Amino acid sequence: MKKILAAVVAMVVSFTAFAQETIYLWPQKVAPGSKNVKIEHEIDERSANPEEHHDRAEMGITEPYMTLYKAENPNGAAILIAPGGAYQRVVYDVEGSDRAKLYCENGYTVFVLNYRLPGDGHDEGAYAPLADAQRAIRIIRSKAGEYGIDPKKIGVMGSSAGGHLASCLGTKYNEKIGTKVDEIDDVDARPDFIILCYPVITMSDEGTHTGSRKVLLGEKPKKKAKLAFSTELLVTEKTPPSFIVLSQNDGSVKPFYNGVAFAQKLSEKKVPYELHIYQDGKHGFKTKDVHATCKDWQLASLNWLNAYIKK
Repeated sequence: MKKILAAVVAMVVSFTAFAQETIYLWPQKVAPGSKNVKIEHEIDERSANPEEHHDRAEMGITEPYMTLYKAENPNGAAILIAPGGAYQRVVYDVEGSDRAKLYCENGYTVFVLNYRLPGDGHDEGAYAPLADAQRAIRIIRSKAGEYGIDPKKIGVMGSSAGGHLASCLGTKYNEKIGTKVDEIDDVDARPDFIILCYPVITMSDEGTHTGSRKVLLGEKPKKKAKLAFSTELLVTEKTPPSFIVLSQNDGSVKPFYNGVAFAQKLSEKKVPYELHIYQDGKHGFKTKDVHATCKDWQLASLNWLNAYIKK
């Protein structure tokens, strides 16, 4: 695999014609809790043919940012996409920019988030990704007029560990992390809707994705930490309406302890949700397989979004 040192973020932005702008989350680019972190920022190009399609994973992030993808005919709604990567990397293309395209084509303004990873020694520790996600929503909402967005139609989408981050944002949006940086930190960080794709949800011993939990909470996390990041336990009546999609044959993230458990809690709290369990898709939804039953999952999410946004 070819590793490319990421000295210039513009290289990340230039890969697609519809990427419009790079937006750093923090005033000094380096996040407040990352000033003393000494890690190498790199991008791992995993594609066998990057000239045709990128498959990049970003690591060593101390300057979190999001990339704006504008819709040609915006409908006033926005989606913040948090790619997965087991909290060890941010799988930018496959679970980020690749998925932005369909939403943009259908009127949604999309922001793909490159967030800090919890195992890199940031002051916020396990809360570093959530601090970045909160900040991202606050920036989008604070500049809604500039982006042509309705501040009440800003949602978050996440896949795998990014799904855990999205569910954290949907349940821990009021969590106080660090000290106030500027007036943007006073803006509401609650997303108006959530889309979860084969998400990591629980940190329980029985059902967790061990790789994600190990990076997020350590080798032997205490009970308090596991409870604090098991988002199925944090669902309330104020949790945003959710669309959850997963596959029955996911061998990495156990669906019934994770996505299904989250849906069950939404049901108990009478929060609107839609749950799709496909027979085939495994982890990551290999939609290039025309025979996979999950191949149209993104259209299903778009149908839900279009119906929900009009309300």
